[in-house]
Amino acid sequence: MAAFLAAVLVSGTLAAAPLGAQGRRTIVVPQPLVVVAHRDLTFGNVLPGIPTAIDARDVVHAALFEIQGPEDAAVRVEFVLPTALTASGSGVLPIAFSANDGNAAHTLTPSASGFSPHLPLISTLGTGGRIYVRLGGTVQPGLPQVGGAYTATIYLTVYDIST
Repeated sequence: MAAFLAAVLVSGTLAAAPLGAQGRRTIVVPQPLVVVAHRDLTFGNVLPGIPTAIDARDVVHAALFEIQGPEDAAVRVEFVLPTALTASGSGVLPIAFSANDGNAAHTLTPSASGFSPHLPLISTLGTGGRIYVRLGGTVQPGLPQVGGAYTATIYLTVYDIST
């Protein structure tokens, strides 16, 4: 079972300098941010009635996004999270995200502490202008649970707040 990812990107606004003697204006355009979705959040096979949790630090099953931009740029990261995965037909599989189901690090190695994906993450892009954001979660299959492949979309929006 997978939660498919969709990235939405919002860049900073243009900054205008005062009019010069010739009536010219200099416009500073910030370097754009880039978001790469490297991996979906996947749960594999789950058993009816038994919740299955994926830790945000899981380097195989947790979702992985890479945000790229200017080094030391300040960013705000927000998720829109589903409440259920669905299968073709009538299958619905509840999914929940807890206070530590987000993880952000400046390297591919997950950080020791997590963050709540229900709240915005404010951070900076590290050396090389990158930050890696991971997402875990818990599916809660019922008794009985309709078999099948379940999916949902997770939206990630990144704002450049350094300009």
